[in-house]
Amino acid sequence: MDIDIVCPVYNGEKYIDGLLDGLERQENIRIVNAVFPVTQTPGCEKVIQKIAARGYKYFTVSADEFSHSLTRERAVLEYCTGDIVLMLSQDVKLINPDSVYHLCRCVNGQVAYAYGRQVCTKKTIEHYIRQTNYGGQSFTLSGEDIARLQLKAFFSSDAFAAYYRPTFVEIGGYDSIPMMMNEDMYYSKKLLERGYKKAYAAEAVVEHSHKLTLKQLYKRYYASGVWFSEHKEFSAYKETNSGKALAVRVFKAALKDFNLPVLLRFFPDFCARYIGLKRGKKGK
Repeated sequence: MDIDIVCPVYNGEKYIDGLLDGLERQENIRIVNAVFPVTQTPGCEKVIQKIAARGYKYFTVSADEFSHSLTRERAVLEYCTGDIVLMLSQDVKLINPDSVYHLCRCVNGQVAYAYGRQVCTKKTIEHYIRQTNYGGQSFTLSGEDIARLQLKAFFSSDAFAAYYRPTFVEIGGYDSIPMMMNEDMYYSKKLLERGYKKAYAAEAVVEHSHKLTLKQLYKRYYASGVWFSEHKEFSAYKETNSGKALAVRVFKAALKDFNLPVLLRFFPDFCARYIGLKRGKKGK
């Protein structure tokens, strides 16, 4: 299977070797174009050297110009030529040699977007959250599922996703809107409303985790709240109580495992998420 790859890099020196090694271990695929948009930060020259040494393409972006949507959009439109484009985050670990193949094979003219399963091996809160958000059963969604799932229908992740490029070009990508997050969710909504489908590939597994302080967590969810306040079109959809249900599932799972560090972190962690999101939506 021929594929193109887009992976933005920001302060990625500690990730780049593992990422490139993981890509080159992938089976049943042939990388035609791989482009790495590199944000100009201290140490980026070393990252560029490593990318170029493997024969891959790159372009640089200033920190002021970078956005998750516009940077990815430029990479797809200016550098990619094939039908299938794999989107990656720099900190994703490709733990299985067939992960990319299992993800990309889901994408075709009708299923225009697919995202894979993300796992966290450390028994943190994120471990339990990813168990809930990235289950063991694959599925496909269409526009008919929006009424049932509401906002959850648009859940996606460009950390490990595959795009059908002709559709991306046809519907205008991210509409040239600068977004620092949730560009994948924005695109999923466009797809489903235009009659295309998206898939979740549970057999396409990567390891992906973050270690955030409570302050960092608050800022992240505050920024997400600001994003929702700027994209009023999503307010027409209910959250279907997903946040509360997620918190309950995480607490029960941690209690079952008698995971004391998670139980002690649970309340301040989810408070930081909830308060950050609410205050971000209100612009406070």
